[in-house]
Amino acid sequence: MKNIYRLTAFLLLTLGLSACRKTEKLNVDYSTFNPDDPQTNTPLDQWLKTNFLDEYNIQVIYRYNRYYHGNTANVVPSKLENIQPTMQMVLDGFITPYRKIAGETFTKTYMPKEWVLFGSYSYANTSDPGVAGTAAAGRRITLYGVNDYQPLPAGQFYAWDRQRIMHHEFGHILNQIIPIPTDWESISKGFYKQPYNDTPTDTARRNGFVTSYASGVSTEDYAETISWLLINGQVWYDDWAGFANTAGKARFIQKESNVINYYNNLGINFKKLQMEVQQYMIGIGLKESKFAYWLNKNRTPLITPLPNPAPALIPTFKSLMLNLNGDYYIKYGGSDQFKQVYDAAAANVLAIAPGGRKINYIRFDFNSTTSVTMNINYTNSAGTVFDAKYAFNMAITVANGQVKFTTGTPGGTDATWVANATTLAVAVKPLTDYLLNNTFVADWLPVNVVPDDYMKLAGFTVLNAPTNYFYGQLAY
Repeated sequence: MKNIYRLTAFLLLTLGLSACRKTEKLNVDYSTFNPDDPQTNTPLDQWLKTNFLDEYNIQVIYRYNRYYHGNTANVVPSKLENIQPTMQMVLDGFITPYRKIAGETFTKTYMPKEWVLFGSYSYANTSDPGVAGTAAAGRRITLYGVNDYQPLPAGQFYAWDRQRIMHHEFGHILNQIIPIPTDWESISKGFYKQPYNDTPTDTARRNGFVTSYASGVSTEDYAETISWLLINGQVWYDDWAGFANTAGKARFIQKESNVINYYNNLGINFKKLQMEVQQYMIGIGLKESKFAYWLNKNRTPLITPLPNPAPALIPTFKSLMLNLNGDYYIKYGGSDQFKQVYDAAAANVLAIAPGGRKINYIRFDFNSTTSVTMNINYTNSAGTVFDAKYAFNMAITVANGQVKFTTGTPGGTDATWVANATTLAVAVKPLTDYLLNNTFVADWLPVNVVPDDYMKLAGFTVLNAPTNYFYGQLAY
């Protein structure tokens, strides 16, 4: 205390003497005392000013400042080389989709005006799993963990995680400005429990939550639902909901509807925004956004208690319905090259004696991730409807979406596999040859699909021939 007192007295005396010399001019370069001067105009500062401050009135605070994380958290500064690529992700995967779909006025009005970046996650103590992001006062988003950045493809998780955090935190920002609908909490009333990490993921799913974290409190549930619908897409959400129990699935459906209505009241088409975000996620290589990933994905139904033996694995999609006279082909059109193949087969079937046959539709039934049945539904001259089935093996390369079909083993000995299949075999050879003689790319088709149909339709394009494809409606 004595030393402190003496130092204080000396400082007061010094200040008093200095105050008497008001006309003295000091020629001091203060930048030499603070090499981390926040006003420096580096190329990074110029890039941030052009892309954020000038365009959106957004200030990006990347130089370490304890004020922005408080005294109770432990964090480290960001590596300078990670700032621009991280903020480019903010632009491409977050701000740009909102600007395109919600409009310039909404985006410039509601986008958080401060973005604060820290190198590590925020830890309260050694057992703390770490905070990845926060939202505050309807105007600030803090992103932690910037030092984990890696360029793609190695940095795919980092890119996905930044989007997860941003869309989650912006959900909070919107909720701070425009309250969550009053009926939201009642959807999962009685199932919110803290601490959230005591709730296993499968339990959270059965109860209608996208993550265990969402099961802790209704406000986090809302932000999580927004985020996961946007970043992982509709098929992920439908698959997650579809394998919950009946009550849990109903809650998922209610929550999605609630979010869509909330955005509609903001003047935003949520399905358009979702499609725009998914286009970005596909661009960074996120597998959960790709048709090939789900085509290759098995799921185990959640059954409690789990029987022994456990139920067989089942593929994500049950079938793909191909009908060139159906509503979707009328709405979007199709491939002229594939239509020639289809028409040749249809003409051959029509010429089968006696009386001819007519193809009604073709359905591809996904028996597993490695086998598919082409089921041709047709009508004879007497008006009786039949099915003819043909087995194919299916080899999927998820990384590039490529699919190769080969002849499979018939799945039965009844008429659909034997008599009916034999009746049509020669006539439908143009179709079977088309499947066997090409390598395909599995994708969401057609490319001109509207957001409400996105991820509900999918198909196969001949490799390196983008105008040669077929598609259909997916069923779970």
